[in-house]
Amino acid sequence: MSLMAGYSQESQKYRWLSGQRIVFPVKTMYELDGMGSSNQSNSGGLTEWAFRSYFGRANYTYRGKYLFEGNFRYDGTSKISEDNRWGFFPSGSVAWRISEEDFIKNNIGWIDNLKIRASYGLLGNADIGNYPYQETYSTTSYGFSEATEQGVNQRSFKNKKLEWEKTKITDLGLDFNLKENILYGTLDLYNKYTTGILASASIPSSAGMSAPTINYGEFKNYGLELSLGHTRKIGHFTYDVNAQVSINRNKVMKYPAPSYGTRVIEEDKPYRDYYLYEYTGIFKSEDEIEKVTTPGNPQVGDIKFKDQDKSGAIDGEDRVRVNGAYPDFIYSFGANCSWKNFDLNLFFQGVKGQKFLLSGWGIVPFVQSSSPLPMYLNAYDPQTNPDSNIPSVHSDGYAPMTGGTASGSTFYLKDASYLRLKNIQLGYNMPSSLLKSIDISQLRIFIGGDNLLTFTKYDYGDPERSGDGRACEYPQIKTIFVGLNLKF
Repeated sequence: MSLMAGYSQESQKYRWLSGQRIVFPVKTMYELDGMGSSNQSNSGGLTEWAFRSYFGRANYTYRGKYLFEGNFRYDGTSKISEDNRWGFFPSGSVAWRISEEDFIKNNIGWIDNLKIRASYGLLGNADIGNYPYQETYSTTSYGFSEATEQGVNQRSFKNKKLEWEKTKITDLGLDFNLKENILYGTLDLYNKYTTGILASASIPSSAGMSAPTINYGEFKNYGLELSLGHTRKIGHFTYDVNAQVSINRNKVMKYPAPSYGTRVIEEDKPYRDYYLYEYTGIFKSEDEIEKVTTPGNPQVGDIKFKDQDKSGAIDGEDRVRVNGAYPDFIYSFGANCSWKNFDLNLFFQGVKGQKFLLSGWGIVPFVQSSSPLPMYLNAYDPQTNPDSNIPSVHSDGYAPMTGGTASGSTFYLKDASYLRLKNIQLGYNMPSSLLKSIDISQLRIFIGGDNLLTFTKYDYGDPERSGDGRACEYPQIKTIFVGLNLKF
């Protein structure tokens, strides 16, 4: 059995002071007193915070097959008022090495390791700025008796009842290793439940000050992570192959009021799902245009949307949830192998089901004089290409294509699934017998690259991007490198 206890404390105090005078009469003069006080300014301020923690851990192992661990943290922060400043955050885990039991150890020789485990933990978060519960004041000026006077004012509401944001995490896991790594892996099922989420309240602008920070909402993340591998040696050839997959889902459990836009927040639904008008093709006749009232005064060749509620008009009631805000799963796989003095390492990663809502540069024709996308070579034309479902070429700002309804439609929602060769490296170790004569103990020559191959249907730049917005973003860099390692 082992025990550990600790204490930590940290604080920060940051004070600043600045002053300036501008428009000096002589360009070569840099002293502050080189000009009068008519063009001068100064500022200063102070921020500070403190954090204190008590923590501990206990581990116990019984007969090498029953494992127990318990942890605790008792944290206090100046960012929360004295009434709720301290939070207690315990965690614990248990594991059972089944492979050490006699009924496995003495009867099933191909099981080298088999362990099941379970854990629970409570985490706290108070990352909410320095003074979310305290009245703070800023300098201002105001008119009084035909003169400008200096004063202070409060610019935001405060909430003295703030509490820690808390996340409960449970995990069930399995670790195994069969027949000297012919198959090994781990499986984890997890659930993360967050309560008291710290965020700004929603208040009308007529309140006169910015919103306070409050505890509101509950949120759940849950899913699984699986990792598998295989290792083998055949003569001089040794290899290890492995693969991983992660599936995560989320759900808003509690939220004060629904929020709607191109993303939607509602209880019992995934957080910020896409909420869009459904693109159904393009208008190919005046009769089609007249059947449904569509914003933007569309013309033949412009995109059309599905009238979900059959009202005869396209409006906010016709938006629907669309999958793609989060990937179905992310995955990776790789291999490490060697033959005599040669070695090769490969690593692939991929995302399945991720979609991005694009706008502006890279997808709308002629933005800042940019060329249209190649798809517009097949654009609709009533004379030469009447069967096309690609809209007519348009300019930036053309309402039927780039207005609020169009920009919030599935026409601009693009599948960004991909598989990418993230890294590859081939190396060769010179035989030691050849190196002894020149007093070198090791010489390895290698060549490799990063981001060399990408397999995707995404035609709007790099699919490994940060999120929605402009289609044009700086891509991951392709790199090719050659090098050597020397040891004397």
